[in-house]
Amino acid sequence: MPTSIRTESLWNRWAIGARPAPGPGGHTRRLAVVLAAVIALIAPPGARAGHAPGVLRATLKNGLRVVIVRNPLAPVVTTEVNYLAGSNEAPPGFPGMAHAQEHMMFRGSPGLSANQLAYIGAAMGGDFDADTQQTITQYLFTVPARDLRVALHIEAIRMRGVLDHEALWRRERGAIDQEVARDLSSPDYRLYRRLLARLFHGTPYAHDALGTRASFQRTTGAMLRKFHEAWYAPNNAILVIAGDVQPKRALRRVRELFGAIPRRRLPPRPAIHLRPVTPATLHLTTDRGYGLAVLAVRMPGTDSPDYAAAQVLADVLNSRRGRLYALVPKGKALSAGYSVSAWPGAGFGIAALGFPRGGDSRHVVANLRHVLVGIAKHGVPADLVAAAKRRERAGAASWANSIPELADTWSQSVAVEGRRSPWD
Repeated sequence: MPTSIRTESLWNRWAIGARPAPGPGGHTRRLAVVLAAVIALIAPPGARAGHAPGVLRATLKNGLRVVIVRNPLAPVVTTEVNYLAGSNEAPPGFPGMAHAQEHMMFRGSPGLSANQLAYIGAAMGGDFDADTQQTITQYLFTVPARDLRVALHIEAIRMRGVLDHEALWRRERGAIDQEVARDLSSPDYRLYRRLLARLFHGTPYAHDALGTRASFQRTTGAMLRKFHEAWYAPNNAILVIAGDVQPKRALRRVRELFGAIPRRRLPPRPAIHLRPVTPATLHLTTDRGYGLAVLAVRMPGTDSPDYAAAQVLADVLNSRRGRLYALVPKGKALSAGYSVSAWPGAGFGIAALGFPRGGDSRHVVANLRHVLVGIAKHGVPADLVAAAKRRERAGAASWANSIPELADTWSQSVAVEGRRSPWD
């Protein structure tokens, strides 16, 4: 079953169709004007004044930045160490280096074996997790609040060093190979990879963090150890602690355990120089019982003043009351949706229509283009913008109901997006 993808440089159209003047019929031309209102409505009064209540920030002498968020919702605490190194910092030809190092962090460190790490976590009833993105690698540890010092001690040991022995890497490589095979079996993931390569050719964003089997076969334990030594430094990390803690006491523990770890000279980061997008049509096959017509466009990055407006726009385009989804009840598509991904300096949006096996993908793509160009020209209904703002408010309220999600939301805002808080 073919899947048709159209990549175009339509961002200029979105910008033109979003200038600050109300259009006919109550439409909004400039979604950026709702940006300040969205953030102000989400943020509590203290956050609007430039600080978040119940939050303690500090920077240690070695450069480690610390954010402690008190929330007594439950007697637990989540620590999240954010290393500002992801697939963007991987050596040329080794796109999965950061991902591989993420795996190896659970294979042990000097003074803490993999078995000890697993036993301590299980004995505390703790929950480990980790992920690698384009610009960051994150390690989460949720434990009972009384065991905060143990969790911090583990992360301090792992920041100081990892084993990265060749024999250990050979064992772990098998697990990563299975992960690659699983993801490559997904038509959605193969589509995602093709879109990255097309939209961000010539930049580190042209590949994701997963990596390739071929590059993992060439990776050695020594290379992984060098990557850790280069990037896993206190002055390249942000530690977020969230939960039922006393912030000042927690900070004293952080200073005690992390303060003596020496800062390091960091390598230069790869620059992001976006090239113009060349319109192209891609054709992929799928074993699913339906096809997808997808149109992908560049969108603002997380550091753009238009970033929040782009998120609101994505909500509007994804609305079941919007013009895109209206194609479904008209019988012109099986499904419809819009999603957006963004990193510092770049982002992209995907509009997708599902169509039945044997359908004419060219006709579906034409319908998709017609709807999006019309929206870019005439704007979007003001009531859908208001609904998108309400959805953002609801989402902002929900992350405070989970300690791990609270830590992760702060990490995303501070470490990935470079903001002072989720309300900025």
